[in-house]
Amino acid sequence: MNWVEKEAIKTEKLVWKYHNLFLFILSVVLAFYILKSELIKQLISNLGELGYLGVFLGGMFFTYALTTVPAISILYLLSNNLDPFLVALIGMLGAVVSDYLIFRLVKYHLIDEMKSISRKFRFHPHLNKKYIRILKSISPLIAGLIIASPLPDELAASILGAIKVSDVEFLMISCISNYIGIFIIAII
Repeated sequence: MNWVEKEAIKTEKLVWKYHNLFLFILSVVLAFYILKSELIKQLISNLGELGYLGVFLGGMFFTYALTTVPAISILYLLSNNLDPFLVALIGMLGAVVSDYLIFRLVKYHLIDEMKSISRKFRFHPHLNKKYIRILKSISPLIAGLIIASPLPDELAASILGAIKVSDVEFLMISCISNYIGIFIIAII
């Protein structure tokens, strides 16, 4: 292999080395523009006609920063005609599906890419191990509060992915927090 071929391979690896981070940023930008579309706004407002399927989809939208407000409206309106306990349960299932997708992306892909970028630019924050233990111990509680609130679940999934909680622990935190958050919306 000559020098030109080796450099081409290096360049190709460099371009796609951070593909997960690139795709994440691209998806946020696309979501922003998609939500400005009248067709998407109409689809979201029509979810109310789907009953419990609309609740499930509303739960899925409840987790993303750009769709939290429409999802809260959908869940609130649907809970007027449907059982609030079932709205909370089915909405929670939809929200957990979305949360888990975010968590898996962060835990298994984005964290490694972020570490690679920080090593490349020699950015290594040095924290006391005592503070790291404290942060790791309260992070599940903080993440649970974020998930239950209208705040974007991407933040909570990132926190839990960064501290490498197990998938089962994440699912438990997500289920409990989403149920509480959606139930509060449903009973208002």
